Formats: sequence, structure tokens, C-alpha cells
Amino acid sequence: MLRILREHATSWMLRGILILFAVTFISWGGYSLIRERNVTYAAKVNGTLIDMKEYLDAYEGTVKQYRDALGSSFSEKMIEELKIKDRILDDLIARVLILQEGERLGLNVGDQELREAIESIPSFQINGQFDPRTYERFLRLNRMNVEGFERLQRDRLLMTKVVNLIRLNGGKISDDEVLEMYRFDNERVNLSFVKVSPPSFRGQVTTNEIEEKDYYQNHQEEFRIPTAIQIQYLTFRPSDDEGRVQVTPDEIRRVYEAQKGRFTAPKRVKAREILIKVGPEDPAEKIEEKKKRAEEILEKAKKAKDFAAVARQYSESESASKGGDIGWVQRGARDESVETALFAMKPGEVSGLVNAQAGFTILKAEEILEEQQKSLEEVREQILQALRTEKAKAEASRAADDAFYSLFRTRNLEAYAKEKGIPIRTTGFFKEGDEVPEFGTNQTFQTAAFSLKAGEISPVVTLAPNFYLLKCVDKKESRIPSFEEVKEEAKQRVIEVKSDEKARQGAEDLLRQVESGKSVREAAQEKGLQVEETGWFTRTGGVVPRIGPSGQLMPFLSSLTEKNPVSKEIWKTKDGYFVVKLLSREPADESKFPSAKKDLEKRLIYQKEEQVFRNWLDQLKAKAKIEINESVTKG
Repeated sequence: MLRILREHATSWMLRGILILFAVTFISWGGYSLIRERNVTYAAKVNGTLIDMKEYLDAYEGTVKQYRDALGSSFSEKMIEELKIKDRILDDLIARVLILQEGERLGLNVGDQELREAIESIPSFQINGQFDPRTYERFLRLNRMNVEGFERLQRDRLLMTKVVNLIRLNGGKISDDEVLEMYRFDNERVNLSFVKVSPPSFRGQVTTNEIEEKDYYQNHQEEFRIPTAIQIQYLTFRPSDDEGRVQVTPDEIRRVYEAQKGRFTAPKRVKAREILIKVGPEDPAEKIEEKKKRAEEILEKAKKAKDFAAVARQYSESESASKGGDIGWVQRGARDESVETALFAMKPGEVSGLVNAQAGFTILKAEEILEEQQKSLEEVREQILQALRTEKAKAEASRAADDAFYSLFRTRNLEAYAKEKGIPIRTTGFFKEGDEVPEFGTNQTFQTAAFSLKAGEISPVVTLAPNFYLLKCVDKKESRIPSFEEVKEEAKQRVIEVKSDEKARQGAEDLLRQVESGKSVREAAQEKGLQVEETGWFTRTGGVVPRIGPSGQLMPFLSSLTEKNPVSKEIWKTKDGYFVVKLLSREPADESKFPSAKKDLEKRLIYQKEEQVFRNWLDQLKAKAKIEINESVTKG
């Protein structure tokens, strides 16, 4: 798990964007910590301050993302192992440097560009159109003002411009590089291995109370009992208002006139096809053979009076029994190559040979219906229902907002619910990640709930299609239990540690015997272990079969050769320890290289662009005057 997180954390662009939005969207906690430390900044970058509050918000948001993703698997120890504090500060420094460089280069973000970017954010749109009320409500619920949000968006756009400019000329590659990547990715290997499993040693280890207490003292965070809360909530459902809202004929007409472009019947072609299938495993000579056959069938189809009869005789498509009839086709329904051919044809026309995803295709256009404007009567019911839904949603949202402002001081959900006739519900106690009736494990709900103190009311929580107000009835704060409470658990942890150590020693001893001259099979038999095989696999599969994810094992895997087939180190995965030997390798099938080349080029260009950007950023950091407040990463 930690390996996966580390791998994802290496993408600077991803981390930078996450931090930017963590700073933007998470609750503004941690300010009391700033006052206690009496420190106002986390770092200075060429004279520009990174405020301590900005750092703490980014830190809390990132830790929360890990907690949300990992649930109970996340521990305080991971914060140190993943170097989260250092990475957060490093990213914030990088952001400042990029913005400074953007200003030096004379790049800027105009008001029109900013407005278009904000209006294009789906969260601020209703029916594909920017909605000012939704935007204002978002800012209010996230306790932000317009100026602050727009400043962050302007910075984000400027950063994107700078990054794209640096990456622009960084992706020069050669055909030899692409071929080498193809060979590396598609070479197949088969390994033999011996697995030494920690659970098999559990019966050989013992423990005592001194060891258990010692483990408890040194690993207290592992035993932490997470925070548990109990929530009361009110629900505001648009569906309750749909039958009550009124929509006038004038409103329907105005929507129709304003959005006529939406109410059209797209161009459609009624067509038949003849397909000669080509599979991804077909060699080049087989593909050429099928192409010649398809060309012969094409000539017959052009001359035949009955295209359907030719399709029944030769087509390998599922539609063959229907004379190749594929019905009415509109854009977005078929392969791009098929649609390009179809929408360029006239009624009764037969296409040339189309190289489609499934194989070589011959098409006949039988009827064509051009794009047509739908009348108001045709779409009246559609508009009516959309307006009802939108008005009901607005009504439920308004009612939820009104309830929030009414309850902000009194916090008396029971009285308000009784007065307004709204059902009130109460959950049992639950921890982060637990499934809660009506909400499941919805992260938006859990984030809102766990941000509350006992007695507090949340801002309106939107969980489409409904709106909710939450009140924290009671909160049991996280705590570290006493040793007596977790004595049995501590005992099991010590047994696990000792079993793991015995398994590691056993695997290392096995490897030493192999290195001294014994065969893997002979050394394994002496220890009562079995030699197994992975079977054939490629590096791009992401997994070494029967062993584990290939990412963390790649350095070991790449070192195996016919001359040195046994790995110099034991492999460790969550399932145990492995002694591994290369059995055989099979070169990549280069006949398939042309079909894979385009995607490989994109991947290689991206990797090179990333490296160019990282090198540029490292140079910026090396030249910059950076002063870090040491209490930030140590505190």
C-alpha cells in the first residue's frame, strides 16, 4: 500500500493540483496551533512568504485524503514514512517558484479567461449553464469570498501556462527509443520461486507480557481508537416539491427559444455492413490475407443488386443473419472510421473498404435523415419536466439554506423539525469509513460530519439529489487505549513480528544456500518448501503472477539474466518472502509494434516532458533563496 502511495506521489503535477484544491476547499482548521507556536510563516521563497495557515490547511487536507482513501489502514506512522510534511512544503515552495517565473516571463491571466474558466466548472452549472446562485452558495458553504477564490483560480491557470510552456519542447524522441520501450514492455518472462510465508512460523514463536508491553509502548498509534460520532440530520428532497412547483407555458416557450440548438434530431443514416474480422493477435501476413478477401467481397457487393444477400453470405458480423442491417446510426454510436464513411455517403451508395476497429468493413447507406429542428410541441413535456426538476431543486436548496440560518444560533433541530413538519433522523455512533444507513460510506457526508464538534450544525451538505443539515449530537474523541484493553491484540502483533522475522531469516538462509552452489529445488526440499512457477507474464501487466505487484519488484526483475538467473535479494510482498529464479524469457513480437507505436510514442513523450519539467524545477529551486521554518516539518 505504501509503495502505491509513494509511486502516485512522485507525479509533481498531480500533487500540485491536489494541494491547490486542498488549500481551496478544505475547512480552515489548525489556526489555534499557529497561535500556540507564535509563528506566522512556513517558508520564505525569494522573499515571498508561505503563510503558516496555508501550510497547515494543505497538510490537514492531504492527511484527510489519505485517511479517506485508506480508512483504518492509515496511521500516524505513515505520515513519517511518506514524508508528508516535507512533500507538502516542497510543493508549496514549487508553486511559489512557478508563479514567480510566470510573472518574470510576462505571462498573465485575463479577466475574460478567468471568467470562462470558472463558468466551465461543472459544479457551478445547471443543465450545462453557469448558475451564479450555485457559485455563490458554494463559496458561502466553503467560507470563502469571491476575491479569494478567483485569486486561487487565477494562480492555477497561470501555473498551467508556465508548466505547459516548459513541457512544450521537452518530448523529442526517436524511433529507436520507442522500439526499445516496446521490447521492454512486451518481453515475456517465466520465473520459478520459493515462497516463505510468515503465518507458517506462528506455531514456532512464543511471547511474554514484557515483550507485549514493550511493543505497546513503542507502537501506541497502532492501537488508537478512532473518533466516533452520532449525527442528527434533516433531509430536504427536491422530489417532495416536484408536485407543488408551477411551470407556466411562457417559461416553457422561453426555454425552447433560448436553447433551440439542444432540441434537434441529429442526422441519422440507416445502414448495412459486411465485416471481415481482424483480431489483435493476427500476424501481419494474416491481416494482409483478410484484406485481400475483403477487397474481393467489396467488388461483389458493388455489383450485386442485393447487398443484404452478400452480407448474409460473407459477413462475420452479428448482423449477418439480418443481411448486415445495423439500423439507424448517429454520431457517437460507432467507430470514428465507420461514422466518417457513413456520413459522407449518399442513399444507396456502397463505401470503399473501411479499416475499422473490429476489422475490414464495407458499408451501404440505405436512407439518410438530415438534422431536424424539433417543434415546441415535440419537446414540451421534456422541457416541463426539466423545469419542474430544476425548480424543485432550487426550492429544496432554498429551504435547506433557510433552515441553516435559522438554526445557526439555536441549534435546536428537534424544535425546527416539529415546527416545519420535517422528519428528523438520528444515526448510531459511527467511525470514519463505517457504513451509515441512507448515506453508506459517502465521503462528502463523512467529511462534513467529522468536521463538527459536539452540538455544532453543519452548513448545507449536498448529496445529489438531496440537501442535508447535520448536527453532531455526541462525539467520542480518538484515544489510545490502555495496555489492559488491548493486551490480546498486542500479543498477536508481537507474534506477527516474530513470525515475519523467522520467515525473513528462512528466506535469506535459502538464498545463501543457492548462492553457495545448491539448486533452488534442492535447497527448498531441505526446508520442506515447494518450488513453484509464475507462468508467462509481461512487465506491463502490473503484477508478477502469484507473487505480487510488479512496481516494487521491477528493479529485481530487470536484473535477472540468463547468466545471473537468481535474484541477489529476497523479494518481499504482503504475502511473504520469495527466492526467485529466471526460468526463461521470450522476446517481444515485433510484428505488432506498428499498431502499438502511436500509444508508446505518447507515453514516452509524456515521460520526457515530465523529466524536463522536473529538471527545470530543480534548477529553479537551486537558484532560489529559500528559508524554511524548521518547526514546520519537525513539529
